[in-house]
Amino acid sequence: MNTKSANLPEFTLTILGKNRTPIRQKIFDSKNFILPGTRVGVENREPKTRKEKMDAWVQAPLSERQIEIMGMMGQPNPFHHFAKAFDTSQLTLSIPNKGIKIKVADFREEALKAAPEGTKIGAAFDTYAKAQYDRSYSDLVSDARNKVISRFEAAFAENLDHDPMNDEYHTDKEIFLHHPVWTPQSSIKEYKLLAKQGHVYSQYLAGVFLASNAGGYKVECVEYLLMAYENKHPEAMRVLAEFLNFKNDYYGAVQCALLSIDGGDDYSMKIVREVLGSTSHQMMQTNHGVAPLSLVIIETLRANGFDSILGEHFSEFNPDPHPGIRIADFLNGAQS
Repeated sequence: MNTKSANLPEFTLTILGKNRTPIRQKIFDSKNFILPGTRVGVENREPKTRKEKMDAWVQAPLSERQIEIMGMMGQPNPFHHFAKAFDTSQLTLSIPNKGIKIKVADFREEALKAAPEGTKIGAAFDTYAKAQYDRSYSDLVSDARNKVISRFEAAFAENLDHDPMNDEYHTDKEIFLHHPVWTPQSSIKEYKLLAKQGHVYSQYLAGVFLASNAGGYKVECVEYLLMAYENKHPEAMRVLAEFLNFKNDYYGAVQCALLSIDGGDDYSMKIVREVLGSTSHQMMQTNHGVAPLSLVIIETLRANGFDSILGEHFSEFNPDPHPGIRIADFLNGAQS
């Protein structure tokens, strides 16, 4: 496996019959999802290698009740640590007493244009902020981050675990690994707004709720789960794979599950095996005659850059048993 993100390949995912914007593969080694103080190995040291970091992330709680259960089980609470994860470039800065709002990405572009050649980036941002707004750049970003986190915490307080006696619980439990949860539409709306401010936990929760009973199993979840994946949230691509399997988009589900596995989420191997098992009895006409849909999916994956991931994690598919068996347009039949 490659060790530098810059060297990781890009994939054009086909989801529900439509090609998405190319996305670079992510590895789940971000410190944003590894609790400070985590120790590994017999030396009881902090994770250093990429593999150690990939194994060190913890699941994100979806409700205050789940946080309570973590406490009762003696597990550390990751909530406040996870809530600090941002794609800062998407954050909107508010300039006090001037009625000005500007996205960080735009602010940075303006600051770099105004800076003399050779100015260090940090100095360029701070000089521009003080000249234009009489505030330091770090203070503007800190204020904006704190406002988003405060809004997020208020929305999170509305999340509730589904009662196991309810039908909604059992429906979602059949689809997803995570514990079924509910939140009001007002909170889903807030998560969507905060997601577009670069708040990664909100991106994940917007996707989770839109994908599940609380949000009506909406395809809109795809946008937010891909946002979270791009920011290395280690559970987002798995949730998307589960949702697509539920929607009978088997090729989409396996693509997402393979990226999740290669990023460091071993559970997603179950999704791949489940999808290929359920499609092994569905037959399709191919250029080599009738073949199981599972074989068509595998060969289409190979043709679209997933051969190395398949080879690394599913050795039973090596060597290539039937080269050339695929249907170029079978993906267009995915259900939405």
